[in-house]
Amino acid sequence: GDGTLIRLELLQFYLSDIRFIDKKGKEVLAEEIALLKTDLSGHASVEIKIPAGDYSALKFGIGVPNELNEKDPSSFTEEEHPLSSSQNTYWGMNGMYRFVMVDGRYDEDADGISDGTFSYHTGYAVSLREFELTRSFSFDKKESYSENFNIDVQRLFNVDGSRMDVINESNWHGNYDDIEVSTRFSDNFLNALTAQ
Repeated sequence: GDGTLIRLELLQFYLSDIRFIDKKGKEVLAEEIALLKTDLSGHASVEIKIPAGDYSALKFGIGVPNELNEKDPSSFTEEEHPLSSSQNTYWGMNGMYRFVMVDGRYDEDADGISDGTFSYHTGYAVSLREFELTRSFSFDKKESYSENFNIDVQRLFNVDGSRMDVINESNWHGNYDDIEVSTRFSDNFLNALTAQ
């Protein structure tokens, strides 16, 4: 709302402990970890296998839980594994994975010319967030189902006064002294993510 235009060039994030809650309140784990990479229009897809049944909610973490975050990418030998080194999401210098990766350019005076770049890559346990969607889900054994999620880019950078100053704090790459930037961005990300 302050006239600065934002253009995203990379948006990807980890979903962890993807679970469906059945009608009795029991959690059914569908997938331990998945990496969602959106294209430039904000679309992404991930395939997970879900046991047949009726569910009342979907929950997942945004980020990589501690027990996986402490592992080295070399321990995931399948190239397609969300945590393998081929994904290029491991922060060697910090000995952990990046949770949410958002890179782009900003145009301060909205004249169509980029004035700089920004890059927010969250990490550390304090940046892990939990997303919950309350909705009735019914899965048969053989059907395919899709859920659309949307990330509101405006909210990502400014939710209820929680603002990312892309000009003066244009990046966060694991510096624990400035962890507040990562936790604020993680809060904004959770608030900007909705299911359609």
